[in-house]
Amino acid sequence: MKLFYLTEHTSCYNYFKFIEEGFRYYKFDTGLNHEEKLTKDCILFVVKGSLCISYRGHEMLVREGKMIFFCRDSLFNTYSLEPCEVVAAIFEGGIWPCQKASFSELYHLKDIVEYSMEPLEIRDRLHKFLGLLICYLEDGANCIHFHETKLRELFWNIRFYYSRQELALFFYTIIGRSQDFKNKVLNSCGKCRTVKDMASTCSMSLSAFKRQFMLEFGEAPTAWIQKQLLGEIKYKLSVTDLPLGTIANELEFSSLAYFSKYCKRCLGYSPTELRQRMKSGQKNARKEREE
Repeated sequence: MKLFYLTEHTSCYNYFKFIEEGFRYYKFDTGLNHEEKLTKDCILFVVKGSLCISYRGHEMLVREGKMIFFCRDSLFNTYSLEPCEVVAAIFEGGIWPCQKASFSELYHLKDIVEYSMEPLEIRDRLHKFLGLLICYLEDGANCIHFHETKLRELFWNIRFYYSRQELALFFYTIIGRSQDFKNKVLNSCGKCRTVKDMASTCSMSLSAFKRQFMLEFGEAPTAWIQKQLLGEIKYKLSVTDLPLGTIANELEFSSLAYFSKYCKRCLGYSPTELRQRMKSGQKNARKEREE
């Protein structure tokens, strides 16, 4: 079906001829040999025909109606045994719809399931999703926002129609990555003051980092970073006797005046007032314990 206002779509800076994160649709002739090194995670859906896949020294047959997962940095080779139609979902970190459905929620199953790289069935609802998606892709729907929306829909579909055990087995090779992500964030907390710096430390794009952060921590990274900074301020004012200028410098404020304004705006008091109030509160608490 022809898209209306095609020029308007293709001239938009959100329209990409080659999708880096989203969906690609391939038609392979019999005997086509294809090798690829992935820079992102990928699910291959064989919607027609069958593929012979070589991966890390192993060969497997992925028939029509099956899907297989490859993690980023994988090198694999496909050989089409007959005319094939394949959809590739390419993403970074997963596009899980909520915290109840994320790789971290599958972590406890990693030691329970016995891993073997096996294709998983494309169930009825997912098959229908892919059928309509192919129509959109053939019509030239390549807006980045469209692909983001459909990736979310894909992961809702996976969440609805597959068990946690099935997903733990399917995504086995990257389940631990969410824990690594948390560790990287926590380790970089005192060193990175901006979301952009933290994303760079985690070797992720800004959009993928924000999405993964929201899933793992349950709040936006900007709000979380501010909470950590306010916690550091309270700690240094209440526990140490460091001069205010030293604290402002250690926390990378441009000046003592800006540090004072920040405390007043976010905590309701100047640094001096905060220190007095917190130390006074600590003394009163000690007296009550002694009594």
